[in-house]
Amino acid sequence: MIQVARALGASRVVAAVGDSGKADFLRECGADAVVTYGESWGEPVDVLLDGVGGELLGRGLNALAPQGRLVAFSAGGGTIDAGDLLADLKTVTGFSMGLLSRTRPELLDSWRAELWELLAAGHLRPRHTVLPWDRIAEGIELIESRRNLGRVAVRIEDRAASSPGYGGAVRHHSAISAAG
Repeated sequence: MIQVARALGASRVVAAVGDSGKADFLRECGADAVVTYGESWGEPVDVLLDGVGGELLGRGLNALAPQGRLVAFSAGGGTIDAGDLLADLKTVTGFSMGLLSRTRPELLDSWRAELWELLAAGHLRPRHTVLPWDRIAEGIELIESRRNLGRVAVRIEDRAASSPGYGGAVRHHSAISAAG
């Protein structure tokens, strides 16, 4: 998300993390500043993308500038008092790729095409770890312990090669994690 924000013209990108050990990684991805969930988030922002939810949803709302927008896309829930939106004309909206894929597939197709263009132009540098099928437990542990940096993927063809009777038709990586 940092690289996409930067490619789409964000003048300042701030990343928030639970573990300060990920700060260098996020700066390498293009973040101007990195803050931990527990510290002050600094200057207000115009747009906040919340993939964590819970108690951080309220902190995110407080980090917005007047007329700012918070986009919540986590399954972590959280509660916001509508009165907190009124004074500064803040907006909160939800986002779900699953719902959009069912209701507006053409929109996702156009976004996908735009992402491929950004990738081809060198504006995006995907960060990921790809593990063979026999190390899937390690991948899950990376995610559960929140030590992953970027995506974690498992090569499915490794499983196909070791499974008798499997035709091996699948030849792609399957992501098992959203970012780190």
